[in-house]
Amino acid sequence: MLSVIVSLVNHYEKAHGNRPNLLYMNETHYEYLREEMPGAHNHRDIVTLLGIDIALTDEAMQPHVATASFGEQHILVS
Repeated sequence: MLSVIVSLVNHYEKAHGNRPNLLYMNETHYEYLREEMPGAHNHRDIVTLLGIDIALTDEAMQPHVATASFGEQHILVS
């Protein structure tokens, strides 16, 4: 799962010229990610290590990234 996320972030950055700040994924994918990051003890650790915020949603059949903003300011949701 970690390699998928890294690939998504890199592809987004190349396509849009900026790094995404939000990763959408479902809880099953999130659990797979947690298993690949044994040094991350909580959600904040995972977000810090990835450098991108995570929005958990059952509607995310596949992980995907985006840039979320409110007006001129980028916002994080975790």
